Amino acid sequence: MAVGSLLASMEKAATKLRRKRVSRQVFEAFGGMVRYGPFAGLKLGGDANTSSGNLGAKVCGLYEQTLLNRLKELGPFQDVVNFGAADGYFSIGLLIAGQAKRSICFEMTEQGQAAIARNAAENGVQDAVEIRGIADDKAGPQLRELGFDADGGLVLCDIEGAEFFVLSEIVLNDLKGAVLVVELHDRLLPEGLALREALIARLPEGANHEVLISGPPDWRGIPEIETMSDYDRALVSTDGRKVLGEWLIVSY
Repeated sequence: MAVGSLLASMEKAATKLRRKRVSRQVFEAFGGMVRYGPFAGLKLGGDANTSSGNLGAKVCGLYEQTLLNRLKELGPFQDVVNFGAADGYFSIGLLIAGQAKRSICFEMTEQGQAAIARNAAENGVQDAVEIRGIADDKAGPQLRELGFDADGGLVLCDIEGAEFFVLSEIVLNDLKGAVLVVELHDRLLPEGLALREALIARLPEGANHEVLISGPPDWRGIPEIETMSDYDRALVSTDGRKVLGEWLIVSY
């Protein structure tokens, strides 16, 4: 490995370690509870089924803040369905915020399912949370079985690139009527933006869509962040993405 490449790798590793350390410090100082933003009052476990580098941003209400603000504008909802629910941050957070009455979580990993169950119990909303396995073309029948009404519902999809394959015409029609928010990962895949175009092309008739682009976090009014150094403030408030954060928002 060339000296330049080795140095870049070391810098990247050190940055990630520092971000995780500062994030964990903030998380522990807050006792694992979200203090700011729409999800204030949400309790999170430290053994989340996601990167620990995001824990600090989550308890400060800064994680995916652009999306959080848009969901607040779009809600409230009857049910929220989450494909790729991870630790239940959004699924349970929307319940705590009074933005949904029930959460239906699809999570493929046993670790994630366990994290959702723990966080739901910790927040006293376990009776309002349904946990299912992998999201695939059987998701529609499962939702019908659970009495999900697309009208007045929200579907969140964050499945790391699998959205372009799981969201077939059949599944999209099963979800027709709900607000659909899809985190886009096409910039990380060889096929690139062609995947996005194909997904939009198979949206049901009558669907409206827009692409929401992540903006810079607004940490003003959060003293724990304001008193940090510029470097640590930037590290703890970033989502830590490899590419620009984008969400396809579909409504009717």
